[in-house]
Amino acid sequence: MDRAQPEQPEPVEAPTRVDPVAAAMSEVAGGPLGAHAAGHPWWSAARVLAGATAVTLAAGMLAKTACVPTGWGNEHQPLTELCWTDLAGRSVDAGSPPRVAAWLTDGVERATAVLPGSGTVATTAGLAVLLAALALLATALLVRVDRRRPWAAAGWALGPVLLVHWLSWELVAAVGVAVLLWGWTSGRPWLAGVGAGVGAAFALPVALALVGVLAVGGRLRDRVDALLAAGAAYVVLTLPGRATGPDLDIGSIWLLLDQTGIGASTTVRTLGQVGVLALAAAAAWWLVRRAGRPTAMTTARAGLVLLAAGLVVAPSAPPESALLLLPLAALAVRRWRDLLVWQGLHLVSWVITGWYVGLALEPTVSDDGRAYWVAVLLRVLGLLWLIGAVLRDAASGPVDGPDDDAGWRPPGSVDDDAVEVGRGEAHPHLDVLTDVGDARP
Repeated sequence: MDRAQPEQPEPVEAPTRVDPVAAAMSEVAGGPLGAHAAGHPWWSAARVLAGATAVTLAAGMLAKTACVPTGWGNEHQPLTELCWTDLAGRSVDAGSPPRVAAWLTDGVERATAVLPGSGTVATTAGLAVLLAALALLATALLVRVDRRRPWAAAGWALGPVLLVHWLSWELVAAVGVAVLLWGWTSGRPWLAGVGAGVGAAFALPVALALVGVLAVGGRLRDRVDALLAAGAAYVVLTLPGRATGPDLDIGSIWLLLDQTGIGASTTVRTLGQVGVLALAAAAAWWLVRRAGRPTAMTTARAGLVLLAAGLVVAPSAPPESALLLLPLAALAVRRWRDLLVWQGLHLVSWVITGWYVGLALEPTVSDDGRAYWVAVLLRVLGLLWLIGAVLRDAASGPVDGPDDDAGWRPPGSVDDDAVEVGRGEAHPHLDVLTDVGDARP
């Protein structure tokens, strides 16, 4: 009788071994992971990244302190000092979240009335506590999306975009994207749909991420379940009042064209949006075919390509909309360099946008929209860089390779697929010599 072999632990990708930026940053803590490092049983990726998320959120709150003494009451100060937040009723665009956000704000305002302090600052602080809990939930879910790459969630936990934008309603939509990813890859299509529906209620472009994610793996019934759940969640949240906004607003490339005198009719805009999204859909289809099998990384990549393309041609794209991409980018992009390039371009665009809308540039650039044009072009360039990085990594990676599939569990499945790497074969991203002394079954 054959004796059952003990289950082997799944190999976990060490970022400091595979990413040059992570390896360089690790020098301050002793350098990359060594050949015989055993790790610590308590300091798991989930715990470490939860702590990192808390630090990022705290730093983000400190970044808003310039507006606290005035309670976000000055007309232009929140924009010129880059401390605006729609939680305090100060936003860079004219859009608004669904009415349930206003109800939640009213409830927090009444709850904070019994505590020391009141007004806008107290209400914003109360809402920040709720959003911080959601951000930590997103971290916990993203760590579990790809079992072989739990540290990929560091792209979310330590993201500069999270630091500067988390005090906004777009964070709810970003958490919805995280729920969508985790629900679909863990075999919970209804939960994935609910996450997407909630996210779309706060930021409609999340619907594009849903389309991309559902294109990877799953059965037709699972896709129908996810779509029904998404529709139900969206209707429930938006029925009391839908999010509103002008036709064209801050961050829109179409507004840039109008300001330059080129202009674009509604028909031209519609055709342009359809054309760009069609190209993105073709790219997502290529990613799925290139992967050869459903993987957690391919799922994130397909969702990212469609969502990023949608933000390129969106009629309104305030800086906070970058939060929607962060959960997808953390899992879809292999190199920290690409994540940092995208976020660096975005942050420069964010600064220029705040100064432009806050009229901080008027003393030297009076009545001139060229600063805004630069901001929009930098934002679009960052999105295109992100899409290009995903397509480049997919083109250079192995076709139907085993290194990215451990995080995927098709909806409706019970048992995980057998792990191919680490059962006697060398991991393609690790030094083979480091495992010479390890026993193999």
